[in-house]
Amino acid sequence: MTIRVLFFGRLKDYIGKKTLFLDSIEDTESLRNTLADRFPRLRREIFSIAVNQEIVHGNEKLSDGDEIALLPPVAGG
Repeated sequence: MTIRVLFFGRLKDYIGKKTLFLDSIEDTESLRNTLADRFPRLRREIFSIAVNQEIVHGNEKLSDGDEIALLPPVAGG
């Protein structure tokens, strides 16, 4: 099972790329933990998670081919 993770805003800068492909990630909680292990700075960041272009709350099951977006808070003006 492979998912595609998209990073936006400052999260993209921390990761060093806009897209990352990950295998064997079963749910959004596992995704958060895996990313925090690989990129420790993400532990201090606040961001929303969208699965297939829909914001999710809590732990959501992921499926092969899902597109995940990590979205930092946005300030408007």
